[in-house]
Amino acid sequence: MTVFEALQWASGKLKPIVSASAMLDAEVLLSHAVRVNKAWVFSHLDQELRAHEETAFTDLVNRRAKREPVAHLVGTKEFFGRTFRVTPATLIPRPATEALVEEAVKIVHANSQILNTNSLFADIGTGSGAIAITLAAETGLHAIATDVSRDALFIAESNAAALGVADKVDFRLGNLLEPVVAIFRKLGSSSPVKHLVICANLPYLTAEKVACAEPDVKDYEPHSALVAGSDGLECYWQLFRYLKANREILPERVTVLIEIDPDQADAALAMIRHDFPAASPRVVKDLSGVDRIIVAET
Repeated sequence: MTVFEALQWASGKLKPIVSASAMLDAEVLLSHAVRVNKAWVFSHLDQELRAHEETAFTDLVNRRAKREPVAHLVGTKEFFGRTFRVTPATLIPRPATEALVEEAVKIVHANSQILNTNSLFADIGTGSGAIAITLAAETGLHAIATDVSRDALFIAESNAAALGVADKVDFRLGNLLEPVVAIFRKLGSSSPVKHLVICANLPYLTAEKVACAEPDVKDYEPHSALVAGSDGLECYWQLFRYLKANREILPERVTVLIEIDPDQADAALAMIRHDFPAASPRVVKDLSGVDRIIVAET
């Protein structure tokens, strides 16, 4: 089987199942099976695959045909121009989340003095570490990244090392803001941080929405990273309630950015205003033009 024949076979097999991405999936899986980049694939269409390459590729395509995510099959996912290691223990980074990163970078760049001296990021529920690592790499600032999953933190730490920011990101095991508050409680008035930028892509779907999701999501990604109560906002409710209870321990300026389902915008805004009436939260659209990020100064 040649490279061209392999792509044609895989695309044909996948098209009835994942029609929109069939050829792209075939290209990514073949590149992974042969251990080359996509440029090599297109410049070697007449190349005969070796027996072990053909076997590996066939296995990957058959697994994809059962809707196993491509990111799990190849073990990586691109986010903000960087390659992140992912496993079934972590949520697969989405392009929509890049809007949160872009907005957080804009916020710290809006005040160059703060950027140069005393801003700190906190990524709550870090998963693969995509948000914290990207923010540290893009700005040179430090970040704290928290998660309740040891397995997720192991993956995140390996990503930080691979992407050259292990010295910029402090990974902490714990629920929501608890590890961050513990750090500032210990530092007390000696903390040099004047601006804390909290970023959170916490679970925000209902069980009903996940049940209606594509098999790639509902059958393979961790439900603990997807589902949050009857309205999908339970984790964010807990986050803001804990933030309110501990606000005096944190720096004088705290900006919070959260990712939501577009249908939750009004409910999320009301939730934030309940705990922080003066916050004046605003909505930011993602790359698809839908309401995706809420920013609040607390």
